[in-house]
Amino acid sequence: MSGSQTISHDELQMWLLDRIAFYLDRPAENIDPAVELARYGIDSVYAISIISDIEDHLQVEVDVAEARRRETVADLTAYLVGLAR
Repeated sequence: MSGSQTISHDELQMWLLDRIAFYLDRPAENIDPAVELARYGIDSVYAISIISDIEDHLQVEVDVAEARRRETVADLTAYLVGLAR
């Protein structure tokens, strides 16, 4: 995604759900954006991998500590939409 492109909240949330589903080896539709990621087994190793994917996809630098404070996909999406603008 280039700096001149923007991504909508819904597009970003779907992309995040797809990435998380990939790491968890389960369908994205089985991941609730309002459920804490830790309940799905997302640990620090998964989190770093997902954050790296986010940085590559959005072409932004993500503060790992800030991103980890967001406990759900919904919270993380809201944080990232702000970074991507």
